[in-house]
Amino acid sequence: MATAPGSGPLEETSRPPAVGTVQIVDHALLVLKSLAEADRPRGVRELSRDLVISKSSTQRILASLERVGLAVADESTRKYVIGPAALTLAWKHAANSDLVGAASAATSRIAAMSGETACVSTVVDGRRVTVYEAESPQPLRLITGVGRPYSLFSGATGRVLLSMLAHERLDELVQAQEAEGGDVNVVLERVAAARDRGYALSREEWIAGGCGVAVPIGTRGSVVAALSIYGPEARLTNERMTDLVPVLLSAAAEIAIRWSQPV
Repeated sequence: MATAPGSGPLEETSRPPAVGTVQIVDHALLVLKSLAEADRPRGVRELSRDLVISKSSTQRILASLERVGLAVADESTRKYVIGPAALTLAWKHAANSDLVGAASAATSRIAAMSGETACVSTVVDGRRVTVYEAESPQPLRLITGVGRPYSLFSGATGRVLLSMLAHERLDELVQAQEAEGGDVNVVLERVAAARDRGYALSREEWIAGGCGVAVPIGTRGSVVAALSIYGPEARLTNERMTDLVPVLLSAAAEIAIRWSQPV
């Protein structure tokens, strides 16, 4: 087997540990997050390559995750998906989240009033993630899915969240987007406009036929949050979304007050 100078087998090479952390824990969390964010089952070799973790370490990590129910392997392909125990972690986060507790009543009220899906989102690992969602009662509706990551560089919610970030963090995300070949100039102009106006609109940016309007809730520590309404373009015209902005701003102010209260 080929080896690199001064090292063991190439398959045993691995990413260096972060300063002040435990490498095996870092690697296990990277594998778990990769499974959670994947849209298909993933194998040992693929995870090892993408995460720059040795195959033997990746296999051991997956075995440990499978043992506690955080990963599940298909018996025929031996590829892995996130396990049912992750639901408990998600449920506990939602149950103990100050933001979810502060936002649930107002968000549900907005969904009932507008007839469209209303949700609260924040930034997790450079992606926008819904932490609470009240679905539209309409047969035709949009659903983002609690916990599902989306790009910050498309949609009204992403622009509002980006507009609330510190300039240093925004620059980091922009540079990462540019490294992936994305043209961020138009996005940055829209982010600036969202910051100036205090809201953002979108039409068919992240899903065909889908529209959205978003406003900022506020910032607590390093966490930013936005309140949004999503629906089909047949119902959410630009005029309708603009009419909903004052209602959203009022609800966001209510959530912000509750969110900032000590637990």
